Amino acid sequence: MRILIVGAINGATVDIGSSLAHAFASLSKECHFLDFSEYQQEFRILDSVRNDVGMHGFLIKLQTRLIEEVLLFKPSLIIGLPQSPLNNAEVLDAFRKSGIRLNYWFLEDYKVFPYWRDIAPKFDHFFTIQKSRIFQELRNMGCENGYYLPAAFDDLSVSAGDNEPMSRAKPLVSFVGAPYRNRVNIFNTIQISGLEIYGEGWDGLNSAVKIGDRRITPDERSDIYINSTINLNLHSSTQVDGDWSGDFVNPRTFEIAGLGGFQLTDARELMPLHFDLKNEMPVFESANDMLDAIQYYLAHESERNELAANARARVLKEHTYRHRAMEILSLAT
Repeated sequence: MRILIVGAINGATVDIGSSLAHAFASLSKECHFLDFSEYQQEFRILDSVRNDVGMHGFLIKLQTRLIEEVLLFKPSLIIGLPQSPLNNAEVLDAFRKSGIRLNYWFLEDYKVFPYWRDIAPKFDHFFTIQKSRIFQELRNMGCENGYYLPAAFDDLSVSAGDNEPMSRAKPLVSFVGAPYRNRVNIFNTIQISGLEIYGEGWDGLNSAVKIGDRRITPDERSDIYINSTINLNLHSSTQVDGDWSGDFVNPRTFEIAGLGGFQLTDARELMPLHFDLKNEMPVFESANDMLDAIQYYLAHESERNELAANARARVLKEHTYRHRAMEILSLAT
């Protein structure tokens, strides 16, 4: 089997595509990662100036690059990711007619990013990080190709302890991520002593921001996760007050746990499927609950260490990209 992973142009799924490729390779599968991140700067410039003509030409260039790679590599299975240029209906139809099995891993909130409606019918398997409600939406469209596939941890690229110790003081409480409305609101409303915020777009939004004018590199992110006393994991929401009954579990949950970092995360409907909330993954259900949990775990180091160790063991046993790659293969072959 020859597997082609079509990488993202922009965003967090750039790293996920690479991690998935490593996982398939570790399973002795012939896999090629088509990395489109080299086009990131060009895409951002065209998007910022709203150059429709330029963007049209840009997308044609990406489709041409994709087709060339397919003709050269001759994959039997293609896997697309959010922000990858695997969305042209005519191209997808041509791939399927040639006998290629098409798969897509939609690592987005379907309620926020509705473009899934246009692409889902074109794929043999449409993997999602949400379950019942999006599956019903797919069935309403006549699609029976929805499968639940949560995010994971790349244990092949980095492991806890691999990074050099931080040269500066270790963060007491840290947050890494984009400035969604709920995150900006909660960090501006509640004072958290020792908080450090990292992520593109945060400049000027909060006095706790340490790096806010660019994306944090994977090495920097791992460094922060490993060395922070407490990592806050607040899932994204377009609602100012957040979505305290959200369902999907974000990739950050598995990454922090896999690296052996301690985290506090907001409660998620699907979290109990993957972690024991008492012994592995403590959650909070409100802003005040989060504050109480921060104060408690700052004062209880042994409990922090035990929970982090338990969560890491769970991830390495069940939630690596190799586990996800094996699940994809079990359905797609």
